[in-house]
Formats: sequence, structure tokens, C-alpha cells
Amino acid sequence: MVTPGTVIWFTGVAASGKSTIGQKVEEHLRSLGLEVENLDADEVRQRLSPNLGFTPEARDENTKRLAWMAKTLSRHGVYVIVAAESPMRLHRDRAREWADRFVEVWVTCPLEVCKDRDPKGLYARGERGEINDIAGWHLPYEEPLNPEVICRTDEEDVDGSVAKVIAKLTELGYLPCV
Repeated sequence: MVTPGTVIWFTGVAASGKSTIGQKVEEHLRSLGLEVENLDADEVRQRLSPNLGFTPEARDENTKRLAWMAKTLSRHGVYVIVAAESPMRLHRDRAREWADRFVEVWVTCPLEVCKDRDPKGLYARGERGEINDIAGWHLPYEEPLNPEVICRTDEEDVDGSVAKVIAKLTELGYLPCV
């Protein structure tokens, strides 16, 4: 019998720190000898659905695909990290419903901090009027109601956020005894 994996779903607006924390959690879980897959939404979109776009319907479809891949991998004992804006609660609720073991991590900081970080230049493009589809600015971002973990990336460093995620996985009994 396969030990079940876990879906660890990072949500937050662009440049909040989802991918950075997710990569560090991935490294930590791998150091424990666990099977881990990191489904970064931007990378999955680029490789599998480059023409999908960023309309509300396209975002729904992208998160549906991520949730299905995460569910499938976790059934085979994989710890699956998903870093996706997933701006609507229904996106995250669907992913939670599909997974046997699910941890929602809300990565948050003030929008002005995200605009200052802006590693992909999205907010700069928004300021110039080149795009108008940034969740949490132009489009709604529905904050999670009861996430298992909240990482406030303007107040804590990456290691502190990773420690909170690992502590929650341990508390829930989702990590094997090592």
C-alpha cells in the first residue's frame, strides 16, 4: 500500500512569495527523502497551455488542471507543491475537495510591497497600461477564509515561512517520523 502524499497549495497575488517559499519547502521535503513534485503554475502554463491566457475562465481552467495533476500525483505518495495565484476560492476549494490530504498556504503582503518586488515586471506593465488583468489589483483576489498556514512575507523571512509550513505538516501528521 502506498503512503498517501499531500497537496501543499500556495496561493497569493503575484510577487507575494509563493514560488520562493514553495521551492524552499520542496528542498526541505526532499532532504527528508520524500518524493516531491513542484507544479509552479507559471511553468505548467508555459509548458502545457501557453495559449490559455489570463481571463477568469482561463484561470479557472489552469487551476483545474493543476488540481487534477496534484490529486493524481498525491495518490501515488508524492508531496505536491502548487504555487498558483488561484485568485478565487472556488479554485482552491475544488483542489481541496479533490485531494485526500491538502494544506492551503496563503502567502500575503501589502500590494505595494509586491509592486516593489515585481520580479516579472507585471506591475510595471500594469502601471504603463499594457495589461489590466493582475489579480488583486485589476481583478478580484478572494482571500482564503481558513488557510492552514498564513505566511506574511513582509514581516517574516523565507526560512520562517518554510518553518511554519513544515510545522503544520508535522502537526497534521502528514510527515513520516524521521
